[in-house]
Amino acid sequence: MSQARLSEQGKLELVLDLNGDLLEGPVWDERIRKLHFIDIDKQLIHTYDPHAESEHTRHSQVKLPEPVGNIGLTEDPNILLAALRRSIVLFDLTKQNIISEIASVPEEHGVKDYRFNDGKISPAGVFIGGRMHSTGAELDGKHSHWYRLEWHKEQKNSRLVQLLGPDGVQLPNGLDWNNKTGVMYFNDSINNHNDPPCGTIWEYKTDDMGIPLNTHPSSKHTRKVKSMGENKEGGVPDGMCLDHEGRIWTAICGGSAVVCLDPATGNELHRVSIPVSTPTACAFAGADMSVLYITTINDKSKGAGGLWSYHLPGLSGWSAAHIAKPLY
Repeated sequence: MSQARLSEQGKLELVLDLNGDLLEGPVWDERIRKLHFIDIDKQLIHTYDPHAESEHTRHSQVKLPEPVGNIGLTEDPNILLAALRRSIVLFDLTKQNIISEIASVPEEHGVKDYRFNDGKISPAGVFIGGRMHSTGAELDGKHSHWYRLEWHKEQKNSRLVQLLGPDGVQLPNGLDWNNKTGVMYFNDSINNHNDPPCGTIWEYKTDDMGIPLNTHPSSKHTRKVKSMGENKEGGVPDGMCLDHEGRIWTAICGGSAVVCLDPATGNELHRVSIPVSTPTACAFAGADMSVLYITTINDKSKGAGGLWSYHLPGLSGWSAAHIAKPLY
């Protein structure tokens, strides 16, 4: 069943003018009521406390030893799962160091100039994420992969299992799950199954762990939601999240917008125009999950490389970020 457009316009606000480089991956931790997000190229994890009483305490940052593509929560609020160039690690925010490496990709999947990109934790605690060329200069899909983390309590047995290889994914990006319908959504920002290649939003039926049953385009478990070549305003789908009605919200990098889409039809239901050309990701947050936070790339315009918020009365998120944990 198709959904109606959201006609009312909300309030857009620049909440942190960081002059960052490549902000990405917002994750709301409801346990501590704080938002974590990253600056990939500056190798930073930022933490924003919207309830802090002073400017001094509402924002903090820590540096990692290499670029970070995404982060996820663990059972300890002080420890984050972080996806770096080749490896998935546990990072201690308090001690500001890597505790341990969980798993890494094989060398034949690309080493030099490659890194993890967007990733997220499923409702059951499984990390899923992809890797790309770090400069975006080589988007031929030769080394792009999409993985799930098989995390064992004895970490020496942990490994990254390929879900999509170079033939199936070109620029792996945003993802999220709808528990009610047993599906997940995934953005391939420049998908080579299209002619010409363009960004595509996919729907996959999943198992109880949130892992796709089959990712082949012709599978009965796979459905194309939208090819963004149909998007006349330009840009590619980047990070995404779902709202409380199961609607897709995705940043349109290069399109100066975050859009809300009907997952059944792919029709646009709402558009948040942003005075920055390159929004990268979005996530609902706050005590009632009613604030949509948006990260951006620094395109030298005012507020670029900063964190934005959007509030629309009656709108709220599907759920807070999920927690990664060993499952085997």
